[in-house]
Amino acid sequence: MPSLIKILSFAIFTIIISNQATASQAEALVLTTEKGFELKADYYQPENNGERAVLLLHQCNFNRTMYDDIGRELSLRGIHALSLDFRGFGESINEETDMKKFGRNALMAYLKHWPKDVQLAYDFLRKKVGKNGIIGVTGASCGGRQAKVLAENNPINAISFFSSAVVHNDNEDTIADYKAIAKKPTLFISAEEDGTFDGTQRGFKLNENINSKFVSYKGKAHGYPLLKQDKYLAKTLVDWFDSNLIK
Repeated sequence: MPSLIKILSFAIFTIIISNQATASQAEALVLTTEKGFELKADYYQPENNGERAVLLLHQCNFNRTMYDDIGRELSLRGIHALSLDFRGFGESINEETDMKKFGRNALMAYLKHWPKDVQLAYDFLRKKVGKNGIIGVTGASCGGRQAKVLAENNPINAISFFSSAVVHNDNEDTIADYKAIAKKPTLFISAEEDGTFDGTQRGFKLNENINSKFVSYKGKAHGYPLLKQDKYLAKTLVDWFDSNLIK
């Protein structure tokens, strides 16, 4: 017969795990634009309601669910996390903006809306952390471009470019364009045979922050598959933001 101490210890352990699971559950949100378009997002609220946050932007052959594990872990670290479905992807669709229905040829029709859509998501997090709070952003593939634009126009404290060629070539104009955010701590991730590798590597070389990091992989996996290839990558991302979201 199990001792009373063992029973109590198991009960306490169960309560702790249950509380952690509750704290890390995503809350489905609808962010409505000025013209009434509904953007779907998952919000991971930390139990301590702290002053740090990360905006998670998916790649163009996926949706917001690619960040489920990362969003949960960020919230357990006391960091607000928001994973947004871009307009036309996941559940952020209507009769005119469904990628499955219209295909990639229709992408340009609503791509122009993405910077304002991402800004809306950022504004949501800003309200959560307050004016003195600190916010980071990660962008996978096409989401990296949106992360860059957001960082150019807002006080972003840390960035991650995930299989996203932030500097496409050695053109002086392209390099100058990146310089606007080159001082920010940045995590660069790419596989050697992926088409984004050279541009990711250029971005890392041009970055001036001592805390910036470049994580490379063998093979050609692009974005989300790297999270499957390396079971520790999600933790690497979370650890990096946890360490670099500082004032």
